[in-house]
This record gives sequence, C-alpha cells and structure tokens, in this order.
Amino acid sequence: MTVQNEIAVRPQGPGFMRLSPDGYVRLTPEQFQAIPLVHLLSGLDPDEPLPLHEGASRTDISGYTEWVSEMAPVITLGWDWRMEGASAGQARYLRTGLPRSNIMLVDNLRQDLGPANTAKLLEAAIDKTAWQVAVQRQIMDRYVCQPVKVDS
Repeated sequence: MTVQNEIAVRPQGPGFMRLSPDGYVRLTPEQFQAIPLVHLLSGLDPDEPLPLHEGASRTDISGYTEWVSEMAPVITLGWDWRMEGASAGQARYLRTGLPRSNIMLVDNLRQDLGPANTAKLLEAAIDKTAWQVAVQRQIMDRYVCQPVKVDS
C-alpha cells in the first residue's frame, strides 16, 4: 500500500482490478502494494458519558480513518485508532482492531487467501506506512477550536 503523495508503479494489464459479484476487489499482495491510496476522511469517535464521581478521570481519545484508491473500481481501506501519550509529550496514534476493506487478497493462482489472512496482510501494510501524519492533520483541521472574538 502506498499512501498519498508517494509514487507507485501501477500494475499493468487490462482489467487487473475487477469488482466481484460478492463486492470484493481481488488482488495479489503485490498488486495491492502498488496501488496508491489517498486519505479520504478521519474523525473522532463520540465521547462516552462519564460516570458521576468526584475527582479527575481518565479519558480515551479514539477515532477512525478511511483511505481509497483513485482507480476504478475504488478500493477502500479503513481502520480504528486510539491516541496514546508518549514520554516526549507527543501523542502517538495507534491502529486498533481489524481493518475494514473491500479487498480480498489472492495467491498467484487467484485463490482467495481468506478474510483472516487478508486482514493480517492489510494490517502489516498499514503499519508500514506513515498514516498517522494524515490523520493528525485532519483531526487538527476538523476539531481544533478557533479563538472566538468577543466584542467588549
């Protein structure tokens, strides 16, 4: 998987990507790796109501991100993430759970690798990219409050 603003070699040959009747786009891992995905959307999960009690409470910040191809048929890849504090004071974004996608990876004989193996390979591909940069940029753009000017 290549991410936005990176150059990828596009797979060759007519019709290498087709939408199957079951909704999957079937690709070999090598074909998938060559398709650039662009960041579509990231957002925050709604806050859970906190139980009433006195004192400070720990909260978690989590969200989702969605990526798409610019080729037809469009492939989609999304996953959940959570923010974790780091010792250097910088927040880290960590992928959580299984990815969501319309991709089914296949072997060289075009046999499905299956949902579990596909998910593992997609997780490995996601974890090799710098997706956190695009997510943080969009979260900051969407949710950071701008100062309100008050007339005195």
